Amino acid sequence: MSYRIAFAALLSLTLCFYLFSSAFLDATKNIWHSFTNAATGARVPDFSHFPPQPRTLSAVEFPINAPGKRVLIVGDLHGMYDPFRALLDKLDYKPASDTLIHVGDIVAKGPHHGSMNVLKYMASHNITGVRGNHDQKVIEWRAWLDWINRTNGGAVWLAELHAAAEEDDPDDPEEWAEKRLKNDRTRWSKKIPDGWKLLSDHYRVARDMSASDFRYISSLPLALHAPQAHVLIAHAGILPSDPNYKPSHRRQPLARIPALPAGLDTPEDKIATLRRLQEAALFTKVPQNTDPWVTLNMRGVLDDNTVTRGKKGTPWAEIWNRDMGNCAGFDPKHRFEARPSKDELPCFPATVVYGHAASRGLDVKRHSVGLDSACVTGHRLSALVVDAKLQNTPPLEVRKKKTIQFGEGSAQIIDVKCD
Repeated sequence: MSYRIAFAALLSLTLCFYLFSSAFLDATKNIWHSFTNAATGARVPDFSHFPPQPRTLSAVEFPINAPGKRVLIVGDLHGMYDPFRALLDKLDYKPASDTLIHVGDIVAKGPHHGSMNVLKYMASHNITGVRGNHDQKVIEWRAWLDWINRTNGGAVWLAELHAAAEEDDPDDPEEWAEKRLKNDRTRWSKKIPDGWKLLSDHYRVARDMSASDFRYISSLPLALHAPQAHVLIAHAGILPSDPNYKPSHRRQPLARIPALPAGLDTPEDKIATLRRLQEAALFTKVPQNTDPWVTLNMRGVLDDNTVTRGKKGTPWAEIWNRDMGNCAGFDPKHRFEARPSKDELPCFPATVVYGHAASRGLDVKRHSVGLDSACVTGHRLSALVVDAKLQNTPPLEVRKKKTIQFGEGSAQIIDVKCD
Protein backbone atom coordinates (compact mmCIF):
# COMPACT_ATOMS: atom_id res chain seq x y z
CA MET A 1 0.00 0.00 0.00
CA SER A 2 2.81 2.44 0.94
CA TYR A 3 4.55 1.57 -2.36
CA ARG A 4 1.43 2.58 -4.30
CA ILE A 5 1.14 5.85 -2.38
CA ALA A 6 4.80 6.66 -2.98
CA PHE A 7 4.50 5.81 -6.66
CA ALA A 8 1.37 7.98 -7.00
CA ALA A 9 3.12 10.88 -5.27
CA LEU A 10 6.14 10.54 -7.56
CA LEU A 11 3.90 10.39 -10.61
CA SER A 12 2.03 13.51 -9.48
CA LEU A 13 5.27 15.43 -8.93
CA THR A 14 6.57 14.39 -12.34
CA LEU A 15 3.33 15.43 -14.03
CA CYS A 16 3.31 18.80 -12.25
CA PHE A 17 6.92 19.43 -13.26
CA TYR A 18 6.13 18.54 -16.89
CA LEU A 19 3.07 20.78 -17.00
CA PHE A 20 4.92 23.67 -15.36
CA SER A 21 7.87 23.26 -17.74
CA SER A 22 5.61 23.15 -20.80
CA ALA A 23 3.67 26.21 -19.68
CA PHE A 24 6.89 28.05 -18.99
CA LEU A 25 8.33 27.21 -22.40
CA ASP A 26 5.11 28.23 -24.12
CA ALA A 27 5.00 31.51 -22.24
CA THR A 28 8.57 32.38 -23.16
CA LYS A 29 8.34 31.50 -26.86
CA ASN A 30 9.77 34.24 -29.08
CA ILE A 31 10.23 36.59 -26.11
CA TRP A 32 13.54 37.98 -24.82
CA HIS A 33 13.77 37.96 -21.03
CA SER A 34 16.43 39.57 -18.90
CA PHE A 35 19.10 37.21 -17.65
CA THR A 36 22.66 37.36 -16.37
CA ASN A 37 25.37 36.35 -18.82
CA ALA A 38 27.80 34.00 -17.10
CA ALA A 39 30.78 35.07 -19.21
CA THR A 40 30.56 38.81 -18.63
CA GLY A 41 28.25 39.13 -15.66
CA ALA A 42 26.32 41.65 -17.75
CA ARG A 43 22.58 41.96 -17.60
CA VAL A 44 20.96 41.17 -20.96
CA PRO A 45 17.87 43.33 -21.54
CA ASP A 46 14.66 42.72 -23.42
CA PHE A 47 15.63 43.65 -26.98
CA SER A 48 12.06 43.52 -28.31
CA HIS A 49 10.76 46.76 -26.78
CA PHE A 50 7.17 45.56 -27.20
CA PRO A 51 4.71 48.24 -26.02
CA PRO A 52 1.26 47.51 -24.61
CA GLN A 53 -1.26 47.00 -27.38
CA PRO A 54 -3.26 48.50 -28.84
CA ARG A 55 -2.87 52.27 -28.84
CA THR A 56 -6.30 53.90 -28.89
CA LEU A 57 -6.77 56.86 -31.21
CA SER A 58 -9.12 59.68 -30.27
CA ALA A 59 -11.54 61.34 -32.67
CA VAL A 60 -8.98 64.12 -33.09
CA GLU A 61 -6.23 61.63 -33.96
CA PHE A 62 -8.48 59.77 -36.41
CA PRO A 63 -10.91 62.45 -37.68
CA ILE A 64 -13.07 60.28 -39.88
CA ASN A 65 -16.13 62.55 -39.77
CA ALA A 66 -14.57 65.99 -39.32
CA PRO A 67 -15.31 68.34 -42.24
CA GLY A 68 -12.17 69.37 -44.10
CA LYS A 69 -10.09 66.62 -42.49
CA ARG A 70 -8.72 63.46 -44.08
CA VAL A 71 -7.12 60.24 -42.82
CA LEU A 72 -4.45 58.89 -45.18
CA ILE A 73 -3.22 55.36 -44.45
CA VAL A 74 -0.11 54.35 -46.42
CA GLY A 75 0.98 50.79 -47.22
CA ASP A 76 4.37 49.12 -46.70
CA LEU A 77 7.19 51.50 -47.68
CA HIS A 78 10.34 49.39 -47.18
CA GLY A 79 12.55 52.43 -47.64
CA MET A 80 11.02 53.47 -50.97
CA TYR A 81 11.37 57.16 -50.24
CA ASP A 82 10.88 58.58 -53.74
CA PRO A 83 7.55 56.77 -54.39
CA PHE A 84 6.48 57.82 -50.89
CA ARG A 85 7.04 61.50 -51.68
CA ALA A 86 5.35 61.02 -55.05
CA LEU A 87 2.33 59.54 -53.31
CA LEU A 88 2.17 62.44 -50.86
CA ASP A 89 2.24 64.83 -53.81
CA LYS A 90 -0.54 62.95 -55.61
CA LEU A 91 -2.59 63.01 -52.42
CA ASP A 92 -1.92 66.75 -52.06
CA TYR A 93 -0.96 65.97 -48.48
CA LYS A 94 -1.43 68.90 -46.09
CA PRO A 95 -0.18 68.19 -42.54
CA ALA A 96 -2.46 70.90 -41.10
CA SER A 97 -5.64 69.12 -42.19
CA ASP A 98 -4.54 65.54 -43.00
CA THR A 99 -3.69 62.72 -40.60
CA LEU A 100 -1.00 60.46 -42.06
CA ILE A 101 -0.76 56.87 -40.79
CA HIS A 102 1.45 53.99 -41.91
CA VAL A 103 0.91 50.23 -41.55
CA GLY A 104 4.52 49.35 -40.68
CA ASP A 105 7.57 47.98 -42.50
CA ILE A 106 8.72 51.51 -43.23
CA VAL A 107 12.37 50.40 -43.51
CA ALA A 108 14.55 47.55 -44.89
CA LYS A 109 14.45 45.52 -48.12
CA GLY A 110 14.66 48.67 -50.23
CA PRO A 111 17.61 51.07 -50.71
CA HIS A 112 19.53 51.78 -47.51
CA HIS A 113 19.53 55.54 -48.05
CA GLY A 114 15.80 55.34 -48.72
CA SER A 115 15.18 53.57 -45.42
CA MET A 116 17.13 56.24 -43.57
CA ASN A 117 15.19 59.02 -45.31
CA VAL A 118 11.80 57.43 -44.66
CA LEU A 119 12.67 56.87 -41.01
CA LYS A 120 13.94 60.42 -40.62
CA TYR A 121 10.73 61.79 -42.16
CA MET A 122 8.47 59.67 -39.95
CA ALA A 123 10.43 60.47 -36.80
CA SER A 124 10.81 64.20 -37.42
CA HIS A 125 7.08 64.57 -38.12
CA ASN A 126 6.05 62.02 -35.45
CA ILE A 127 3.80 60.19 -37.92
CA THR A 128 1.27 57.80 -36.41
CA GLY A 129 1.72 54.16 -37.36
CA VAL A 130 2.32 50.58 -36.29
CA ARG A 131 5.51 48.56 -36.34
CA GLY A 132 6.06 45.84 -38.93
CA ASN A 133 8.14 42.67 -38.74
CA HIS A 134 11.07 44.38 -40.51
CA ASP A 135 10.83 47.38 -38.18
CA GLN A 136 10.91 44.92 -35.28
CA LYS A 137 14.21 43.43 -36.46
CA VAL A 138 15.71 46.92 -36.65
CA ILE A 139 14.48 47.73 -33.13
CA GLU A 140 16.00 44.53 -31.76
CA TRP A 141 19.35 45.12 -33.48
CA ARG A 142 19.56 48.68 -32.15
CA ALA A 143 18.74 47.51 -28.63
CA TRP A 144 21.45 44.85 -28.97
CA LEU A 145 23.97 47.41 -30.29
CA ASP A 146 23.26 49.75 -27.39
CA TRP A 147 23.74 46.87 -24.96
CA ILE A 148 26.94 45.46 -26.49
CA ASN A 149 28.50 48.94 -26.65
CA ARG A 150 27.86 49.40 -22.93
CA THR A 151 29.42 46.04 -22.11
CA ASN A 152 33.07 46.06 -21.08
CA GLY A 153 35.08 45.24 -24.22
CA GLY A 154 32.08 44.96 -26.50
CA ALA A 155 32.50 48.37 -28.15
CA VAL A 156 36.15 47.65 -29.02
CA TRP A 157 35.30 44.28 -30.56
CA LEU A 158 32.49 45.80 -32.60
CA ALA A 159 34.64 48.72 -33.79
CA GLU A 160 37.34 46.32 -34.99
CA LEU A 161 34.74 44.28 -36.87
CA HIS A 162 33.32 47.39 -38.56
CA ALA A 163 36.82 48.56 -39.50
CA ALA A 164 37.63 45.18 -41.06
CA ALA A 165 34.38 45.22 -43.02
CA GLU A 166 35.08 48.72 -44.31
CA GLU A 167 38.60 47.72 -45.36
CA ASP A 168 37.47 44.55 -47.16
CA ASP A 169 34.43 46.30 -48.68
CA PRO A 170 32.61 42.99 -49.45
CA ASP A 171 29.88 42.77 -52.09
CA ASP A 172 27.77 40.84 -49.59
CA PRO A 173 28.39 42.23 -46.06
CA GLU A 174 26.06 39.70 -44.48
CA GLU A 175 27.95 36.74 -45.99
CA TRP A 176 31.29 38.34 -45.07
CA ALA A 177 30.18 38.73 -41.46
CA GLU A 178 28.96 35.14 -41.29
CA LYS A 179 32.35 33.81 -42.41
CA ARG A 180 34.24 36.10 -40.03
CA LEU A 181 32.13 35.10 -37.05
CA LYS A 182 32.82 31.41 -37.72
CA ASN A 183 36.52 32.11 -37.19
CA ASP A 184 35.98 34.49 -34.26
CA ARG A 185 37.43 32.92 -31.13
CA THR A 186 36.32 35.70 -28.80
CA ARG A 187 33.34 35.51 -26.52
CA TRP A 188 31.62 38.40 -28.25
CA SER A 189 30.43 36.54 -31.32
CA LYS A 190 28.48 34.29 -28.99
CA LYS A 191 26.49 37.30 -27.80
CA ILE A 192 24.67 37.50 -31.14
CA PRO A 193 21.27 35.77 -30.81
CA ASP A 194 20.63 32.72 -32.95
CA GLY A 195 19.29 33.55 -36.39
CA TRP A 196 20.38 37.18 -36.32
CA LYS A 197 22.42 38.34 -39.33
CA LEU A 198 25.27 40.71 -38.54
CA LEU A 199 25.71 43.51 -41.14
CA SER A 200 22.32 42.69 -42.63
CA ASP A 201 20.08 45.43 -43.96
CA HIS A 202 18.26 45.56 -40.60
CA TYR A 203 21.56 45.79 -38.75
CA ARG A 204 22.85 48.65 -40.89
CA VAL A 205 19.63 50.65 -40.48
CA ALA A 206 19.82 50.07 -36.71
CA ARG A 207 23.48 51.12 -36.60
CA ASP A 208 23.06 54.25 -38.71
CA MET A 209 19.84 55.70 -37.32
CA SER A 210 19.90 58.56 -34.83
CA ALA A 211 18.79 58.36 -31.22
CA SER A 212 15.59 60.26 -32.08
CA ASP A 213 14.91 57.83 -34.94
CA PHE A 214 15.24 54.93 -32.50
CA ARG A 215 12.94 56.58 -29.98
CA TYR A 216 10.34 56.97 -32.71
CA ILE A 217 10.48 53.49 -34.21
CA SER A 218 10.60 51.78 -30.81
CA SER A 219 7.55 53.81 -29.72
CA LEU A 220 5.42 52.38 -32.54
CA PRO A 221 2.62 50.15 -31.18
CA LEU A 222 1.74 46.74 -32.51
CA ALA A 223 -1.80 47.88 -33.27
CA LEU A 224 -4.04 50.94 -33.40
CA HIS A 225 -7.71 51.14 -32.52
CA ALA A 226 -9.94 54.02 -33.64
CA PRO A 227 -13.18 53.18 -31.80
CA GLN A 228 -15.19 56.11 -33.16
CA ALA A 229 -14.49 54.83 -36.69
CA HIS A 230 -14.56 51.13 -35.74
CA VAL A 231 -11.19 50.70 -37.43
CA LEU A 232 -8.27 48.54 -36.28
CA ILE A 233 -4.80 48.74 -37.81
CA ALA A 234 -2.07 46.10 -37.47
CA HIS A 235 0.84 45.31 -39.75
CA ALA A 236 0.03 41.63 -40.44
CA GLY A 237 -3.52 41.43 -39.17
CA ILE A 238 -5.84 40.52 -36.31
CA LEU A 239 -8.00 37.46 -35.76
CA PRO A 240 -11.71 37.98 -34.99
CA SER A 241 -11.93 34.79 -32.96
CA ASP A 242 -9.87 31.93 -31.55
CA PRO A 243 -9.71 29.31 -34.35
CA ASN A 244 -9.74 26.52 -31.76
CA TYR A 245 -13.42 27.22 -31.05
CA LYS A 246 -16.48 28.03 -33.11
CA PRO A 247 -17.08 31.76 -33.63
CA SER A 248 -20.29 31.39 -31.60
CA HIS A 249 -18.51 29.82 -28.60
CA ARG A 250 -19.13 31.72 -25.37
CA ARG A 251 -15.43 32.52 -24.92
CA GLN A 252 -15.29 34.46 -28.20
CA PRO A 253 -15.52 38.26 -27.77
CA LEU A 254 -17.95 38.66 -30.68
CA ALA A 255 -20.23 35.92 -29.33
CA ARG A 256 -21.29 37.86 -26.25
CA ILE A 257 -22.38 41.39 -25.47
CA PRO A 258 -20.01 43.12 -23.01
CA ALA A 259 -21.18 44.35 -19.62
CA LEU A 260 -22.40 47.91 -19.99
CA PRO A 261 -20.98 50.55 -17.60
CA ALA A 262 -23.46 52.59 -15.63
CA GLY A 263 -24.31 56.19 -16.42
CA LEU A 264 -25.03 55.95 -20.14
CA ASP A 265 -28.25 57.72 -21.05
CA THR A 266 -29.02 57.36 -24.74
CA PRO A 267 -29.21 54.18 -26.83
CA GLU A 268 -26.56 55.69 -29.13
CA ASP A 269 -24.15 56.08 -26.22
CA LYS A 270 -24.80 52.53 -25.12
CA ILE A 271 -24.23 51.03 -28.56
CA ALA A 272 -21.05 53.09 -29.13
CA THR A 273 -19.68 51.96 -25.76
CA LEU A 274 -20.55 48.32 -26.35
CA ARG A 275 -18.88 48.39 -29.76
CA ARG A 276 -15.74 49.98 -28.31
CA LEU A 277 -15.54 47.39 -25.53
CA GLN A 278 -16.14 44.47 -27.88
CA GLU A 279 -13.55 45.69 -30.39
CA ALA A 280 -11.00 46.25 -27.63
CA ALA A 281 -11.65 42.73 -26.32
CA LEU A 282 -10.35 41.28 -29.58
CA PHE A 283 -6.84 42.23 -28.43
CA THR A 284 -7.15 40.63 -25.00
CA LYS A 285 -9.66 37.79 -25.30
CA VAL A 286 -8.45 36.20 -28.53
CA PRO A 287 -5.21 34.57 -27.29
CA GLN A 288 -3.45 34.64 -30.66
CA ASN A 289 -3.80 38.44 -30.79
CA THR A 290 -1.89 38.79 -27.52
CA ASP A 291 1.22 37.31 -29.17
CA PRO A 292 3.27 40.05 -30.90
CA TRP A 293 4.52 37.50 -33.43
CA VAL A 294 0.96 37.13 -34.76
CA THR A 295 0.25 40.82 -35.38
CA LEU A 296 3.70 41.17 -36.96
CA ASN A 297 3.85 38.03 -39.13
CA MET A 298 0.49 36.31 -39.62
CA ARG A 299 -0.76 35.48 -43.09
CA GLY A 300 -3.20 32.67 -42.45
CA VAL A 301 -4.53 29.85 -40.28
CA LEU A 302 -3.70 26.20 -40.97
CA ASP A 303 -6.08 23.25 -40.76
CA ASP A 304 -4.82 22.47 -37.25
CA ASN A 305 -5.89 26.01 -36.20
CA THR A 306 -2.36 27.33 -35.79
CA VAL A 307 -1.31 30.69 -37.19
CA THR A 308 1.17 30.66 -40.06
CA ARG A 309 3.30 33.24 -41.85
CA GLY A 310 3.41 30.98 -44.91
CA LYS A 311 1.12 30.89 -47.93
CA LYS A 312 -0.71 27.71 -46.93
CA GLY A 313 -3.91 27.72 -44.94
CA THR A 314 -6.88 30.07 -44.94
CA PRO A 315 -5.97 33.75 -45.28
CA TRP A 316 -6.84 35.39 -41.97
CA ALA A 317 -8.71 38.20 -43.81
CA GLU A 318 -11.23 35.61 -45.06
CA ILE A 319 -11.85 34.54 -41.46
CA TRP A 320 -12.21 38.18 -40.42
CA ASN A 321 -14.74 38.94 -43.14
CA ARG A 322 -16.66 35.75 -42.40
CA ASP A 323 -17.16 36.67 -38.74
CA MET A 324 -17.83 40.35 -39.41
CA GLY A 325 -20.33 39.40 -42.09
CA ASN A 326 -22.21 37.43 -39.44
CA CYS A 327 -22.51 40.40 -37.06
CA ALA A 328 -26.23 41.08 -36.54
CA GLY A 329 -26.06 43.94 -34.02
CA PHE A 330 -27.01 43.89 -30.36
CA ASP A 331 -30.74 43.99 -31.02
CA PRO A 332 -32.14 40.70 -32.38
CA LYS A 333 -34.45 42.76 -34.62
CA HIS A 334 -31.50 44.55 -36.22
CA ARG A 335 -29.83 42.45 -38.89
CA PHE A 336 -27.23 43.24 -41.52
CA GLU A 337 -28.28 40.37 -43.75
CA ALA A 338 -31.56 39.95 -45.60
CA ARG A 339 -32.45 36.76 -43.78
CA PRO A 340 -31.66 35.27 -40.37
CA SER A 341 -28.72 32.91 -40.11
CA LYS A 342 -27.73 30.40 -37.47
CA ASP A 343 -24.22 31.87 -37.65
CA GLU A 344 -25.33 35.36 -36.63
CA LEU A 345 -23.29 36.98 -33.85
CA PRO A 346 -24.27 39.72 -31.37
CA CYS A 347 -21.84 42.32 -32.70
CA PHE A 348 -21.34 45.15 -35.16
CA PRO A 349 -18.72 44.89 -37.91
CA ALA A 350 -15.30 46.52 -37.59
CA THR A 351 -12.73 47.09 -40.32
CA VAL A 352 -9.07 46.06 -40.27
CA VAL A 353 -6.43 47.91 -42.30
CA TYR A 354 -3.10 46.09 -42.68
CA GLY A 355 -0.03 45.51 -44.84
CA HIS A 356 2.54 42.69 -44.91
CA ALA A 357 0.95 40.38 -47.53
CA ALA A 358 2.68 41.69 -50.67
CA SER A 359 2.09 38.45 -52.55
CA ARG A 360 -1.65 39.11 -52.35
CA GLY A 361 -1.25 42.71 -53.51
CA LEU A 362 -3.91 45.30 -52.84
CA ASP A 363 -6.54 43.20 -51.09
CA VAL A 364 -9.84 44.99 -50.59
CA LYS A 365 -12.70 43.13 -48.94
CA ARG A 366 -15.87 44.35 -47.26
CA HIS A 367 -14.38 44.56 -43.77
CA SER A 368 -10.62 44.54 -44.44
CA VAL A 369 -8.17 46.48 -46.57
CA GLY A 370 -4.69 45.10 -47.32
CA LEU A 371 -2.41 47.91 -48.52
CA ASP A 372 0.87 46.15 -49.32
CA SER A 373 0.91 46.45 -53.12
CA ALA A 374 4.59 45.42 -53.38
CA CYS A 375 6.22 48.79 -54.00
CA VAL A 376 9.66 47.46 -53.03
CA THR A 377 9.57 44.98 -55.92
CA GLY A 378 8.60 47.59 -58.47
CA HIS A 379 4.82 47.44 -58.32
CA ARG A 380 2.73 50.16 -56.65
CA LEU A 381 2.49 52.11 -53.40
CA SER A 382 -1.08 52.46 -52.14
CA ALA A 383 -2.91 54.69 -49.69
CA LEU A 384 -6.40 54.51 -48.23
CA VAL A 385 -8.12 57.91 -48.12
CA VAL A 386 -10.98 58.49 -45.68
CA ASP A 387 -12.78 61.79 -45.16
CA ALA A 388 -16.18 63.06 -44.06
CA LYS A 389 -17.39 63.52 -47.63
CA LEU A 390 -16.54 59.94 -48.59
CA GLN A 391 -17.96 58.58 -45.34
CA ASN A 392 -21.29 60.17 -46.19
CA THR A 393 -21.36 58.63 -49.66
CA PRO A 394 -24.25 56.11 -49.81
CA PRO A 395 -23.12 52.54 -50.59
CA LEU A 396 -25.11 52.57 -53.83
CA GLU A 397 -22.97 55.48 -55.06
CA VAL A 398 -19.70 53.67 -54.40
CA ARG A 399 -19.17 52.38 -57.94
CA LYS A 400 -20.06 55.71 -59.51
CA LYS A 401 -17.37 57.52 -57.54
CA LYS A 402 -14.72 54.79 -57.95
CA THR A 403 -14.52 54.31 -54.23
CA ILE A 404 -14.74 51.29 -51.94
CA GLN A 405 -17.12 50.45 -49.14
CA PHE A 406 -15.43 51.28 -45.87
CA GLY A 407 -17.16 50.86 -42.54
CA GLU A 408 -20.56 52.52 -42.75
CA GLY A 409 -19.52 54.78 -45.64
CA SER A 410 -16.92 54.85 -48.36
CA ALA A 411 -13.21 55.45 -48.88
CA GLN A 412 -10.83 55.76 -51.80
CA ILE A 413 -7.62 54.02 -52.87
CA ILE A 414 -4.90 56.22 -54.39
CA ASP A 415 -1.63 54.74 -55.64
CA VAL A 416 1.56 55.53 -57.56
CA LYS A 417 3.93 53.39 -59.59
CA CYS A 418 7.20 52.32 -57.98
CA ASP A 419 10.03 52.39 -60.54
